[in-house]
Amino acid sequence: MRAEQLIGAWDLVDWRIDYDDGRPPGYPFGADANGQISYTGDGRMSAVIQAAGRRPLSTASPRQAPAEECRDAFTSFFCYAGTWTLEGDTMVHRLTLALNPAMLGTEQRRHAQLQGEVLELSATERLGADHTRTHRLRWRRAGS
Repeated sequence: MRAEQLIGAWDLVDWRIDYDDGRPPGYPFGADANGQISYTGDGRMSAVIQAAGRRPLSTASPRQAPAEECRDAFTSFFCYAGTWTLEGDTMVHRLTLALNPAMLGTEQRRHAQLQGEVLELSATERLGADHTRTHRLRWRRAGS
């Protein structure tokens, strides 16, 4: 896989979390979530994911909406942007913007695999001392 093969926009197919302890897969934004990730030739990237069927706020301005509505809007939406590089089969996102302030300035490393028009980005994280879970985000080239 070469970096230039990834330039452009990709639509979310699914975001699945697989657990090594036998529990069924999870879908953080639902099995019908939608989103887009984009890579530019000058090394910039952005990613946006949302749950399907998000309810609108009851006011035009989020600053005037009830706290519960704002919480629901925040937890059903995910986005970040920054720069990207491909290091072998590892995609590296360096974040300069993020909905979650805790992600600012972080480096998000993902195993990258391209099969035809589908790009899979995955990362495994430890759950305690004995178990792991693997996030698998599959993206299809926009327009394919």
